[in-house]
Amino acid sequence: MKNTILLSALMLTASVMAFSQDNKSIRQQQENLNMRVNSYTVKIDSIISSEKKKMNGELDIIDKDFKEGKISVEEKKSHSNEIALKYEAIINEKVDAEKESFEEITRERVRKSVLGKSADEKKSEMKNLLNSMDVVVSGGYLNLAEKSKPFDFFNKPEEIRSASSLSYQLRFQMQVGAYTSPVFLNFGLGVRTDMYSAKKSTVFAQGNEKLFITGFTPKKLKYTQLKAEYLEIPLEMQFVLNPKYVEYDGEKFLDDSKRQWRIGAGIYGGVKIGSRIKYKYENEESGKNVFRQRVENGMNPFLFGAKLSIGYGGISLYVKKDLTPIFNDDALMNNKNGLQIGLEVFNLTF
Repeated sequence: MKNTILLSALMLTASVMAFSQDNKSIRQQQENLNMRVNSYTVKIDSIISSEKKKMNGELDIIDKDFKEGKISVEEKKSHSNEIALKYEAIINEKVDAEKESFEEITRERVRKSVLGKSADEKKSEMKNLLNSMDVVVSGGYLNLAEKSKPFDFFNKPEEIRSASSLSYQLRFQMQVGAYTSPVFLNFGLGVRTDMYSAKKSTVFAQGNEKLFITGFTPKKLKYTQLKAEYLEIPLEMQFVLNPKYVEYDGEKFLDDSKRQWRIGAGIYGGVKIGSRIKYKYENEESGKNVFRQRVENGMNPFLFGAKLSIGYGGISLYVKKDLTPIFNDDALMNNKNGLQIGLEVFNLTF
């Protein structure tokens, strides 16, 4: 359980960081524009402040000469007007030199307000969408099949009442070929959890280095479960069946923002990071007895399988077949090979 929580937390952290990074580029554009406006304002204030300081210095000299009787009132007034006009001209000249920068900022703000994003910005967004990162959540019905009948999905194993599989993946999507290509390569890292429930009044147990299912004798068995957790690496090729395109400034892109049909085929591998037996029961002493035990034998440490999928928009229907048996020879069970069907949801795209 601790391993699952840790890995899930790491995936969530990576997702948040990626999401923050994606939003950062959008905020950066606005911040750059604001910085340019602020820079222009600071520069104009600096010009005025600097020239005004020089002007005041010259006015102080005129005022000193007047107090010492070196110039008359009329001369003081005349010299002061000349100095004021001189620095007004200097300030206007320097401000005019910065006017082009201000006009460029103004034009950019008007364009963004009226016309929206530029073609280059739209191209960049489309490229990022075609080569993106998703958080994928999937869940399915899991069944165990015999080695001689690996695709007998609707069989009813004697030992297992029901089973399910849930996984969380941080998946990277990469377009193969040009920006109009309908082919994508998906790969990533995920955590998969398989849960098995034994038949009524039976529990999973271990003894003599074997894993098996046996009858339960105490008064009342509330539930019984075997849970296995895997660190999973998926690899899948997907093909867009009805590609839709968009064009910006003469360059054509597959529009991955539109809902489109996809089919996929891939493989996956995994390593078991935890497995345990748990059941809850009642007896004369207590109604909340819980038994927990780590699975030591009977399960293979590695997992390898194949996957087929078909999807529309952000939802896919998939079939997964574990090509390696989940349970090994130390498990006293007839059906050991996993086969599942389920739904996959892309709940967040970066």
